[in-house]
Amino acid sequence: MEHPMKNAPLIAFLILANACWADQFAVFGKDAAFVVGKSSGPSDPAGHAFFAAYAADIAANRPLEKTMDLVNPPSWGKTISAATHGLIQFHPKFTGGFACRLALDGLVPGHRYILTLNGNPEKAGNNLLPSPVPGNVAEKYYDFLFITADAAGSYDAGLGIALKPGDYEVRCYVKDASDFKIVLYRDFFPFRVE
Repeated sequence: MEHPMKNAPLIAFLILANACWADQFAVFGKDAAFVVGKSSGPSDPAGHAFFAAYAADIAANRPLEKTMDLVNPPSWGKTISAATHGLIQFHPKFTGGFACRLALDGLVPGHRYILTLNGNPEKAGNNLLPSPVPGNVAEKYYDFLFITADAAGSYDAGLGIALKPGDYEVRCYVKDASDFKIVLYRDFFPFRVE
């Protein structure tokens, strides 16, 4: 006969893993994020509309239709370790912004990072991003959120990132906040903001 508590460690792990990404953030800039379910969101009408749409999407438990890996960058970035890896899951179209889940592993524990969308002048959405790349003003980017890796070197959260409407084909970067070097990236992928 199997002991009824035999699976208790597995159940506890699954509950803890779910709790680690239970927070869902509506993001309006790297220093302006609201936790869905624990905040009423921003007061401006456009921001509040996006916050409400993202909260409704979470409440409806809609599956994120696309999944892609984030990997160590080529020579222009820096490698933390061969085991450093990420996963981005997202809706290919969403009203008012980009809705995704970002799961990262193998980061430096307790270290701060910047999440970035990076365009290209030849790709859709470049001119919808707010900041020019230093030394290449035609290329735009958006540092949308500062994060801190947990004690295990992980980060896992749902993110609703408010963006201008349009088609996008961008890269996703995880940058070290101390030197701005890219430690994980996803090459160009498309989505639409309605």
